[in-house]
This record gives sequence, C-alpha cells and structure tokens, in this order.
Amino acid sequence: MTFKRIGLLGGTFNPVHFGHLQLAYAAMAECSLDQVIFIPSVQPPHKDEASIASFADRIAMLLIAGGNEKWFSCSTIEGKLPTPSYTIDTLRAISRSFPVEVELFFIIGSDAFLDLLSWKSYKEILRCVALIVAERQGYQADRLVEFLGTLKYSDKGSFWQGKDGCREIILLQTMPDAYSSTAIRSKISKGISPDNEIPKGVIEYIKKHALYQSNKTENQYCTCKD
Repeated sequence: MTFKRIGLLGGTFNPVHFGHLQLAYAAMAECSLDQVIFIPSVQPPHKDEASIASFADRIAMLLIAGGNEKWFSCSTIEGKLPTPSYTIDTLRAISRSFPVEVELFFIIGSDAFLDLLSWKSYKEILRCVALIVAERQGYQADRLVEFLGTLKYSDKGSFWQGKDGCREIILLQTMPDAYSSTAIRSKISKGISPDNEIPKGVIEYIKKHALYQSNKTENQYCTCKD
C-alpha cells in the first residue's frame, strides 16, 4: 500500500490512552489521511525523566494499542537521535525518509500549539509540515484564531493559509475526550485499574511489567472507581 497523506503524532505516550487514539482517528477522518505514525519521545525536554517508562516499554504499549490496523504505525526514529528530543530535529529526520510526493501533517493539541513560539526553530516547523490542531477542553476557539493571526495566517474556510513558505494549518472539528496520562499513572500507583481509559492489552502489559507502581512488585488492581 502506498501512503500519500501521512499524519505524525508525537508525544511521550506514558502511557498511550484512548485520547491519543481518538485524536488519530479524528485527524484521519477529517483530513483524509492514509496513515498515522505515532512518534514517542525518548527524553522530552520539559518532563521529569523519573516518571517516564522506558522507551522500549512505551513502544511496546503503542504496538499493542495499534493492533493490526493498517493505518497505524509506530516510529522509533527518536531512539536514533540525540537527546533531549526536539520536534524540529525529529521532523527533519523523518521527512528525509519519505519521497517528495508524500504530504506530511503534524498532529498537535491546541495547548501545545498555543505554546509554539517557544519551540526550537518553530518557523522551520511551519515550513516543514502542515499542522492539524485539535482543540483541548478549556481552550477556546477564539484564542486559536487570535494566535493564527499572530502567526500571519489567513482563514480560507477549510484551512488556514500561511505566508513565506509556511504550510497550511487545519483546525479539527472533533474534540477528543479529556484523558490524562498523569491521572492514569496516579491510579495505577494506587492499585486502581484505569478501565475505559487505555486499551485492555496495554493494562495487561503495565500489570505484567509492574509499570508506574511505587514498588516494583506484582500488584493486583482493584476495580473500584474514583
């Protein structure tokens, strides 16, 4: 199968949850993507390394979450790059692995998008890939519109058009449900199974490998709800 429109979804995925999968599905449906590639970070620049599962464990959980879906792929590209991980370095590396006729779309939440000016080489990011922005709960659409104006983008109806070689930006209409990896890890550390928040196979992997627990012994999750 030849993929022409490919979404790139980066993150820590610590662990992957249904919100990440919902975001990928929404981007595919609204932007006619052929494939979404999940790109886990090895060492994110602004996160506490002690609370992050190993790169290998997060890769394994992503592969479980993706199952055998043809649209799903997981890249280990950041494992080959220097740390800490910066988005522009990842995009440069992954862009070189595709032929020129492939269109790349970087999928990002509105909270991260509104912080774009603080990112390393953000202007190059805007020239390197198109952006698909998903609203997060608590982030109003008028803030996004104001920020797009700051970036000198103009509204073209179905997308926002940039200047000086910047690619388009698409605002998703679908808002993924609010899931929190931090809250999920907190539940797991208390012995509470995060049912309906992460795929069953991922829960089983976390339990088997004693991830996110205050001690590394095999705990039995209780089924109580908070």
